Amino acid sequence: TEPGARWASGTSYRAGDRVTYGGVAYRCLQAHQAVSGWEPPNVPALWERG
Repeated sequence: TEPGARWASGTSYRAGDRVTYGGVAYRCLQAHQAVSGWEPPNVPALWERG
């Protein structure tokens, strides 16, 4: 994903991808396909702020 792309359910993310969600930047920690409920602030195993 492009740096700062908005997080979206159904998107496949790779470790190191960067997104924004709720005006906050996050970096993906593990490859996964996003599903509703796995928003970055809800899953610290998948996302870290920054």
